[in-house]
Amino acid sequence: MEPWSNIETASDDPEILKIDEWKKLIGDIPPNILLIRELITGFEVCHFKYQKHINYIKTSIATLKPNIELQRIGAHHIRQAEAEWMKDSTGRSQTGQQYLRAIESWIGKNPGAERSDSSYDQFENKIWGWLGEKDPEKERLARLLVARLKWDWESYEKLLTGDDKDELEYQVCRMDICHYTFPENMDRMIQAIGNRQPVKNFEGCGSYNSQIKSYIEKEVKSLNDQIKSFDLEKERKKEQIAMIWLLSCLIKTIKEQAGLKEPIYFFNI
Repeated sequence: MEPWSNIETASDDPEILKIDEWKKLIGDIPPNILLIRELITGFEVCHFKYQKHINYIKTSIATLKPNIELQRIGAHHIRQAEAEWMKDSTGRSQTGQQYLRAIESWIGKNPGAERSDSSYDQFENKIWGWLGEKDPEKERLARLLVARLKWDWESYEKLLTGDDKDELEYQVCRMDICHYTFPENMDRMIQAIGNRQPVKNFEGCGSYNSQIKSYIEKEVKSLNDQIKSFDLEKERKKEQIAMIWLLSCLIKTIKEQAGLKEPIYFFNI
């Protein structure tokens, strides 16, 4: 995973260049520090557990020991085998599976099939109603949505048109069950596919709202204050340098994801 793959950056970004200078001061970076850096790279501000994930990272930096493995985040996602997603205590994966099952049944539906009055069949009928009659483009978008939700990247790539102006396709590509607006955004997306019209005021992967932005603003200030608290006049231990580097990486990541201009505090090296 590339270190800055979860934000948009330029090669000459002055803050990243400064962060890289601090990285060089560490020298050979121990595995535990690299694992914490991976946690930062895996952070997404649009995740419904974004606050908990920031706390995981801050605790890890404070002890210089990762207190969770990156692969454990999303371990119960619907992309996993049933034995895993059924363990999801939030109920999101089970709900996500209902959407997948309903969309997939619409894709392969038998128009004359009899329906029961079970609660699931009522849910499926609702999804079928939103999607409406099949046509090639709606079916492609529905299959693309299924591939995106399953993280089936091989199918996903085959279903893309490559048309940068296709707003509805772009929105489908930014769907996931871990987004803070799920399942409301899923309902809106399915209706949009059925109507062949993009979602208005769309919120998908990479988005943030005013509540998230306000939280991130406070975190950035707190993390900058934490950097300022180091007394580098007395000594510059490798552990201190590593903490400052990690804190700077975290600030850069979350402030860029939330569209903030607050600068990172840097000591003179």
